[in-house]
Amino acid sequence: MSALRSTLAVAATIGVIAMAAAPVMAQETTDRGQKLLSVDWANGEVAAAAQRSQLESARTRSVGPTAGLDPVKLGKLEIPVLAFAETPQLVRNILGNDAKPIKPRSLVMDPDQPYWYQIEDTYEGITISVAADRRINLEATRNFQITARRAGAEGQLGTQAAPRISITDGETEEGMEGVILNYRLRRFPDIPYTIKIVCSGEKMQRCKDLATIAKDQSLLRVLAARPK
Repeated sequence: MSALRSTLAVAATIGVIAMAAAPVMAQETTDRGQKLLSVDWANGEVAAAAQRSQLESARTRSVGPTAGLDPVKLGKLEIPVLAFAETPQLVRNILGNDAKPIKPRSLVMDPDQPYWYQIEDTYEGITISVAADRRINLEATRNFQITARRAGAEGQLGTQAAPRISITDGETEEGMEGVILNYRLRRFPDIPYTIKIVCSGEKMQRCKDLATIAKDQSLLRVLAARPK
């Protein structure tokens, strides 16, 4: 019995330590009582984007990375909106330095649940999207997990750590045409941002440039931010 009590005491101690070490994942909820990941609105990049958002809120036209996005929808999002500020190097390597999207940048969000979004850029044979969601109960079920070959470890933007990148193609999914690559970053401080790259046709093999994909993290910027 003494051995059992000792084992239980150790297990309980480990459990207490684990609970103490675990970060507080959320201090906010939606109007529906849904828990949200907290946001570091004081982060320098987020605060600067929030100030820009306020200054530009009265404008009807945007230039630069927000061009083509609905400013009303963008302004309603209660999450730092991370996206590529310019054409990723991966795309320029494949399509040339002057590569431009073949249609306007798109934004998908729900005005009634302004805690998630997806921004998509479409180039010739290449589509790149950035998606994020503050709602905790959805994060574990979204199909953003690593599913295939891995490289490096999940990293933070602005560090030297390589993101964990998955590759899904005909080698991992029988009969699949094209290739899908994705990786996830956690920012501000723990919101998961998932970057997804879809390539088709002759561009497939050149899209598997993991080193360039990792370097393209530096081109991600906060386009807009609006605290609740």
